[in-house]
Amino acid sequence: MKLIRWSYAGRGRVRAYFDEFPHSIVHLSKIRKKYFVRFVDWNKLDPVVSRDDLYAIEKTVNEALSNDFKIKNQE
Repeated sequence: MKLIRWSYAGRGRVRAYFDEFPHSIVHLSKIRKKYFVRFVDWNKLDPVVSRDDLYAIEKTVNEALSNDFKIKNQE
């Protein structure tokens, strides 16, 4: 599962877009230092999002955002 793009939604929330669910928007909230799926704005054109997909989404977003913030802090 690839993260296509993400955007900051304010108040510690993030919107993420994935290649397996291109028409659906995943909303994540930050709890301490990790992001967790809050809800999925699911579209009928995409496959159903399973619990395993949610775990993969959380893992992908947390890895991507931790790398982005490390790079920005080093500059």
